[in-house]
Amino acid sequence: MIEMTTSATLHALVPLVADLAEDLPEHERLRRLLAALRTVLPADAAALLRLEGEWLRPVAIDGLVPDALGRRFRIAEHPRFAQLLAAGQALRFPPGSPLPDPYDGLVAQPHAVLEVHDCMGCVLQAGGRPWGLLTLDALVAGRFAGAVALDVLQAFSNLAAATVATAERLRQLRVQAHQAP
Repeated sequence: MIEMTTSATLHALVPLVADLAEDLPEHERLRRLLAALRTVLPADAAALLRLEGEWLRPVAIDGLVPDALGRRFRIAEHPRFAQLLAAGQALRFPPGSPLPDPYDGLVAQPHAVLEVHDCMGCVLQAGGRPWGLLTLDALVAGRFAGAVALDVLQAFSNLAAATVATAERLRQLRVQAHQAP
């Protein structure tokens, strides 16, 4: 079960807000986002997946094997991802959910078996449209039990959306700067 203090939450979030004004490489900005999320909501793995048509592509991971970054997930083949996109808000899958987990075997822990675990996620909105997903997995069933974890994840999704929007805007500005005469 999630127990957190306001002090610990602020300690994790304040640097992220400061990072929005910094010129960081995109991969570092997103890595810091996931590391802060795992501080606020202790998880064994976190991922940020970008929506590309009918596919989700991991753009940042923390706690998953490096191979996960090279994968693409067809939404129609992953009902958990489809439910997260349809929900429009933070959603937790109960530990006994019969739905297959897209990250089975991808958690970066030796001898990790994901038969009993806890996971949740939420859709990120950018410009009023779904940008992608933010997901969390824990190897311990019940880690995300209770409404507090969902509320925290939902609130964190706003900061995550601002972070990805900032990263995209900086990328666009760099492209424009290189194309300028």
